[in-house]
Amino acid sequence: MAPPTLSPTHLGHRSPELGLESRSPAHARASPGAADRRAAGAATLCRRWCPARAEATAPPRRRVASTEPRVATRPPAFAAGSAEISRENEETAPPVDVTDRRLNVGALFGDLMSSSTPEQHEFKAEVTALLRLVTHSLYTNREIFLRELVSNASDAIDKARFQALVEPDLADKDVAPEIRITADKQNRVLTIEDTGIGMTRAEATENLGTIAHSGTLRYLSEAKAAGKEIDLNLIGQFGVGFYSAFMVGDRVEVHTRSGHAGSEPVCWSSAGDGQYTLAPTDQSRRGTKVVVHLKEDADEFLDRYRIEAIIKRYSNYVMHPIRLTTIDAEGKSSADAENASDEQINAASAFWSRDPKSLSDEDYQEFYKSVMGGFVMPGDEPHARLHFSMDAPIQFDALLFVPGNAPVDLFMEDRKAVQLYARRVLVMDSCDKLLPNYLRFFRGVVDSEDLPLNVSREMLQEHKSLAAIRRQLTRKAIRLLADTAKDDGPRYAKIWGEFGPVLKEGIHTDAGHRDELVELLRWRAASATDDELKSLREYVDAMPSDQDTIYYIVGEDSAALRASPHLEAVRGRGHDVLLMTDTVDEWVMQSLTEYDGKKFRSVTQGEIEGDSNEESDDKASPSAIDNLLEAAKTTLGDRVKTVRASKRLTDSASCLVDEQGGLSRNMQRILRHAQRSVPERPRILELNPDHPFVRKANDLAQSEAASDRLTTWVHVLHDLAAMAEGQVPDPAGSVKRIQSVLNEAAGL
Repeated sequence: MAPPTLSPTHLGHRSPELGLESRSPAHARASPGAADRRAAGAATLCRRWCPARAEATAPPRRRVASTEPRVATRPPAFAAGSAEISRENEETAPPVDVTDRRLNVGALFGDLMSSSTPEQHEFKAEVTALLRLVTHSLYTNREIFLRELVSNASDAIDKARFQALVEPDLADKDVAPEIRITADKQNRVLTIEDTGIGMTRAEATENLGTIAHSGTLRYLSEAKAAGKEIDLNLIGQFGVGFYSAFMVGDRVEVHTRSGHAGSEPVCWSSAGDGQYTLAPTDQSRRGTKVVVHLKEDADEFLDRYRIEAIIKRYSNYVMHPIRLTTIDAEGKSSADAENASDEQINAASAFWSRDPKSLSDEDYQEFYKSVMGGFVMPGDEPHARLHFSMDAPIQFDALLFVPGNAPVDLFMEDRKAVQLYARRVLVMDSCDKLLPNYLRFFRGVVDSEDLPLNVSREMLQEHKSLAAIRRQLTRKAIRLLADTAKDDGPRYAKIWGEFGPVLKEGIHTDAGHRDELVELLRWRAASATDDELKSLREYVDAMPSDQDTIYYIVGEDSAALRASPHLEAVRGRGHDVLLMTDTVDEWVMQSLTEYDGKKFRSVTQGEIEGDSNEESDDKASPSAIDNLLEAAKTTLGDRVKTVRASKRLTDSASCLVDEQGGLSRNMQRILRHAQRSVPERPRILELNPDHPFVRKANDLAQSEAASDRLTTWVHVLHDLAAMAEGQVPDPAGSVKRIQSVLNEAAGL
């Protein structure tokens, strides 16, 4: 029996072969079951008897987006016809998507279409949402698209290189690896072409029609489930990959040819409107060419200098050469110009991946300039550098510098940090998660082969690989500083002068490295000049045998601290005192309680005990001024916590002391500068029982306890103690009282 002659019109009208009634479209929609049965039977018969005609006349297949897995179901048998046809239908008919109840022949046998016929497809639902997100929400980082396309091109070349080792018949093995960018102002088109592995038709559908393994969908779902606002800027920096081209293009074409034997070239194109087309193309060589038809407001990406700047910022160290050709508005190409050269615009070699033994100090100096923004002031050469590679537990290269001068943004919240690369592509210009905060003065680059780029910035910064890099960098950085301190004291003194206050923060924040950081601490000492710095090890090694305490004093100025009356008795016994003038020192000493078995003790707090053999005939006992102490307590009232005889004074008449363990005067000053409310706390007034003026005042308290003269003298002693610290609560009153005492001494 000869096959009947079929046409698309036969499928909707009566036919003796099919036994179908002619029905209007309205009737078909009203009876969807009948329409489905007719469609299934017609498709089966058409595939069986006239497959060539079916392919030639099939309209583009329409795919309906769905996030649910499709379950294969057998279509119903014909309403009328031979049993043979019914059995054939039962056995061979593919799944039928009945979402569209209208008779759509293309949707029924679109899978059998020839690869030479253009196909219209719809993106999956999540891709459509992503395209809408990219197109309308990520304009602040539009230049990212070029980095993403260049990175994809580089990956494709790498895949081709590795595939050539295992696939003898891979096409175009002799093609040189390169990435070519063409900026065509005449047609307003930007093209990125590579000589990589290319894609088959199936790969183009899988890679460009779905999010694949980008992780973006999962991030969006998790953020929505957690009720978080989605940080579109972060998604724009990671995860969108190829789709970022729609930020600047109103249409994107991908011409690609796979290097695998027998593959045909294919063109994928889309306007980012939820649909894409697959069609034949004339690409003759293995590789991929991405053609971006730019939007009206994206002309900047046709400018040669703009493209070069983006490449040098993000992709300068991609290992494959990136070449740039420009075509002006008149159609004249830079490659056709006289004396034209095929210019390579990237370095194509990562400086940090080179062997340190092959690099000179001048080489490092030049790279340091690029890290610091291209310009370095005279005298700002790096004090130290750290260049190493790690293979386990994670593979990465690092090149870090200790700057010659403290960066101006060192204490700013939005300061710069170490640059993070992934496979030589810049992914974060400033990654503050690579080093702890107290090492934020390091500048340089870290490049890892293991970091994923298919996640958001937020997720990347919490990735376990980044945590492993941080641990290794921290350990190496601290070791670098320790080696510098050991081998080159003057150089380390310069580093400490610039970054000492920052390093001290680690004592309070990083308990895991506290022991190593303690050895890096440096302070001035009362026994040395300001040019000399002492470590705790040096202080302890120089201690007298009878000293079991490390003494220190905190204040604003080292010269004022050296002249402080609080140091007199301690220094009189031959004990040195560390001078702490950095604001952070107050917090450091809250965490640092002892070193090498020696406890720390502030000379401005609590009582300083005298030596047991210190008493002599010319020393007065504390009880010798009891009358003055009682009179002073009554006179000063709540201005002081108490008044007592001092064991810390040898030359001065009086001083003010903080209670042991209480809030120090210096800490109160710091908090007030930070706009913090600090209640006034009365302090302890200590009087030197051996001072002549104190003894005379005690005699006056014994003979004239209620006299105005004694009141004036007590206030003068309090004023003198405040002046020694640089703080006078009542300057005018102090001047009058001191003048009164001077007049009396002069007999006026």
